[in-house]
Amino acid sequence: MLGGYVTRILLCWELGTDYQHLLSLQSIARFYQGKGYEVWVAGRDVTKLKRLFSDVKINVVQAPFADSAADLGVEKQAPRSYADFLRRCGFHHADALSGLVSAWRNLFSFVKPDLLLCDHAPVALLSARGLSAGGRFINGSSFLGRFSEPESVGKIAVGVPFSVPDDNRPAGVFFTGDLATNDVVRFEDELVKVINKVCIEFSIPRINNLADLFADFDKCIFQTYSELDHYGYRSAEQRHKTSYVGSAVPEFSEPAIFPHFKGPKIYCHVKGSAETPILLKTLQAIECSAIVLVDGIPDSIINAHKSRHILYVDKPVSMRDVLGKSTFAILNGGINSVSLFMKMGIPVALFPLHIEQFLMAKRVEALNAGVQLNLSSVDSALQGLQKVNGRQKKVAAGLFEEKYQSESAHNELLLQLALVEQNFLLEKLKSYPKF
Repeated sequence: MLGGYVTRILLCWELGTDYQHLLSLQSIARFYQGKGYEVWVAGRDVTKLKRLFSDVKINVVQAPFADSAADLGVEKQAPRSYADFLRRCGFHHADALSGLVSAWRNLFSFVKPDLLLCDHAPVALLSARGLSAGGRFINGSSFLGRFSEPESVGKIAVGVPFSVPDDNRPAGVFFTGDLATNDVVRFEDELVKVINKVCIEFSIPRINNLADLFADFDKCIFQTYSELDHYGYRSAEQRHKTSYVGSAVPEFSEPAIFPHFKGPKIYCHVKGSAETPILLKTLQAIECSAIVLVDGIPDSIINAHKSRHILYVDKPVSMRDVLGKSTFAILNGGINSVSLFMKMGIPVALFPLHIEQFLMAKRVEALNAGVQLNLSSVDSALQGLQKVNGRQKKVAAGLFEEKYQSESAHNELLLQLALVEQNFLLEKLKSYPKF
């Protein structure tokens, strides 16, 4: 609260379906609610909010979002760039995007936020062009806010680097071989045309390219490490307003007890897929002690691959235990999990299921601290596990640990949130008139 006002923070979560988005927003909501601000969460999946935010007083609204992959007939095709990715999220047609922008703008006029924090919310970012602190649209809208003097609302990106593409032209190209291909250039050109058509409709500033849209962020707070940025090296302009705070260890109370057998201690958390049986068969065949977190793996598959040296668990176990005991980990490539193991100097074997995880696997391989698994056969999977358990990977992961061992992700995040409060709330709002 400032000068009699109840200052409102709006957290926007639009894309992505896993819990890492919620864990990110949970820490942020707890910080600002503890400071006396009114916290609102516009969530993609509001059914998951109550349990994770049980200790934080929040106001929940449904976030507008769209999945247009089926309309485009590309459900089974990997996107080739961030523009291609956005085409699958409502940016494919001006009518679809207009509906989403209208919904977000109505949400802004209802909440009247003084600060936006976006965890992968590109339509929210577009819709906030021309939005002032307190909910007034500066350019051409009849919406009125709580303050007479328009001051652009602060826009902060939080969460994972994938949500903010690099500022190259075209932006966010996922495969190096596509850098100069006509299709990838066309994806961005067509996307910019769609966005600008909607900008004209709502009388908001147009963009020249996709990077212009994401330049609207005043600051980016990524909960990982710079070496694990999905896009690799960023421009000086982007680096200037980007902070990497690391990943905090989630608190799960169930102890992690590895079976008492010889060989490496392997922690395995991958989602069920067609290749899962090959992976489990490989674990059966080697001398090891493994914990496998069941995540969408059918009971029939588990029953067919049981072994005394493999412990199957159906709920998360203490990651502090896991990180203190594991020799290496087998993961899909979620940035939070990879960051945690790398921070502890533990190599990772990755089996990515979507483009974000694929980009993460490439970053890990570039650091020589892990491998991308080939699960086409038991032999190829075994070769990958032998590599990740080798000296080279352990040394590379150890160097990563040495660099970041003294840093606290939790403290770094709190520091950055405090700086956001100072720069985008206290400095701006203290000039508002008192009623």
